[in-house]
Amino acid sequence: MQRVKSWVMAGLLGAALLSGCVAFASAAKAAPVEKPTANKQVRFPVGTWAAVPQVGPNGKVRQCVMVAFRARQNSGGADAGDDGIETRFSINISTGAGLAIAILDDKLPSAEDVLDDQAEVIVGDRSFPAVAFTVANSNSLASHPVDAAGVLRALAKAKTVRVRADGAGVDTGPIDLNLPADALAWLIQCGKTFNIAVDRPTDPDAPAMPAPRPRSPEIAPAVPSAAGPPGIDDKQKIAGWDASELRSADGRIAVCYIRQRYSLVTDMTKPPDANAPIFINSLMASRTMGLTMMLKNTGLRQPEGAPVEATLAIEGKPFTALKVHMLGRDEIGLFPAHGKDLNQALGDGVTFAFKSPIYGLDYAIPPGVVPWLRACARRNGISFEAPAQR
Repeated sequence: MQRVKSWVMAGLLGAALLSGCVAFASAAKAAPVEKPTANKQVRFPVGTWAAVPQVGPNGKVRQCVMVAFRARQNSGGADAGDDGIETRFSINISTGAGLAIAILDDKLPSAEDVLDDQAEVIVGDRSFPAVAFTVANSNSLASHPVDAAGVLRALAKAKTVRVRADGAGVDTGPIDLNLPADALAWLIQCGKTFNIAVDRPTDPDAPAMPAPRPRSPEIAPAVPSAAGPPGIDDKQKIAGWDASELRSADGRIAVCYIRQRYSLVTDMTKPPDANAPIFINSLMASRTMGLTMMLKNTGLRQPEGAPVEATLAIEGKPFTALKVHMLGRDEIGLFPAHGKDLNQALGDGVTFAFKSPIYGLDYAIPPGVVPWLRACARRNGISFEAPAQR
């Protein structure tokens, strides 16, 4: 299956950070500041910044990159050891993400793709909600702030920048900025020269960025609604799916829940059939059950709790270590023997095939869905392993 893993911005942020950073970030020799020119590197001696408008496969500039080596603290905080990790710190304006602040070093988590819509970029003493996402095939994390223009203004006066993404397990601590006015002016002018917006993706192949949100409170009123448990009505759009943090009676977030609801229309010339089945495919990470899947088909009529003989294949590979049974008369629950194994199999952007005598489904989980679930679970301390699996 051919697809672009758009949330990790493989071709938009990763290439310059990986192939270009070593080539120009360590240079100390100054060059005159000039008009941004495609693929022409510029160096700023104050702060040892280096920059380049990077051209993409289509022959057009796809991002303006400005990078320097800086020191950051360990993601566990200043008391976790390894304080003063050298990182490649970059400020980019790209067609795939708009303005993004990125860090790259071998101490960052790299095993899994994550998408944290509750990250923050702290410029000086101002905090900006941001979306943080991993960059493909690298030890890099990029963060797109909701108020990109505000961040650029703040950068002009700030002495430090801090990136915090609890969903990725990253807190850089204050990073010395040392950004001269001519370097920031070059970056802004580069975006304007090549018509790259700072507030949103402009690449037609890139999806809309989810709206950054402030960090959810640890405890909040737990008021259920007609739609379900507390939190079900608060939906974040992730790649066309609805994502929610569900709370238990004590007000704590107990379940990270992401789902897609749809119905099948076979004849567009006729009015919608009110009795047509509704389908909901969902993934959940809960404190009591770990990582599970649920397939709902309102056309089913099965005894609650009844076992279901079924097979599951992910990307064409059988996933056999799971149990399947009815959660309700129209809901099928899939429970892996180990949630961590299902998490690994799901990757980021996969197809799956579910087969059983009562229901069959071939479906695609788009990029971004599972990375959001990972970030939600991590920032709320929810394990993908059920208590009995640990």
